[in-house]
Amino acid sequence: MTIQITLTDRLHDLLTASVQKVRGFSQRQAAERWWNGDLANARRALRKLEDVDLLFSAEVLVRPILQLDGPIFKWKPGDKSPNCGQMAHLCQSRIRRIPVRMTRYFVATERAARLFGGRCRGKLTHPAQATHDLGVTAVWLHLSRICPEMATGWLGEDMLSHTRQGQKCPDAFIVDSHGTVSSVVEFCGDYDRERIQSFHEDCVERGLPYQMW
Repeated sequence: MTIQITLTDRLHDLLTASVQKVRGFSQRQAAERWWNGDLANARRALRKLEDVDLLFSAEVLVRPILQLDGPIFKWKPGDKSPNCGQMAHLCQSRIRRIPVRMTRYFVATERAARLFGGRCRGKLTHPAQATHDLGVTAVWLHLSRICPEMATGWLGEDMLSHTRQGQKCPDAFIVDSHGTVSSVVEFCGDYDRERIQSFHEDCVERGLPYQMW
């Protein structure tokens, strides 16, 4: 039996985001972004997208980030360096106090990437990475509400990772209307001091402003 689906503007936006903006999202994140929090309607629509091989989902254990108020640290050339040890303690304390729960995690398929002009893994290759990826999605969703221009210019790391040979690849690039990277974004899940320091030094070397969330 052939299954058909009408791609509304809402579904088109969701699928474009899933191949250009973020690596994955939870059912609740999708419901809040595209269905005004209506989980039942979100669940039905997501199931239909799976039926036509545009989304893939799996149950994974994650520590879901429920609320973000703003970046932990922002830097631009000329600013003082961060206290990386203090930031690591803050990030680790934040993520570790969130209970682990089973969550349905959605990723775009390779077919979706071909149809909507993006890149994706096409499957969940590293379930342990899901907490971090959902945190990145939470940042994008937050910016979509408070800074739409920044969210519009957001490209997920897979979109530009091929341009970062020998360099750190941030979670997201913010590009201007000419396609030039103006800043980058990193979600600091369970990062230690060395990882934060390394990310900062890479941005300093390239003179690239960043936000750490």
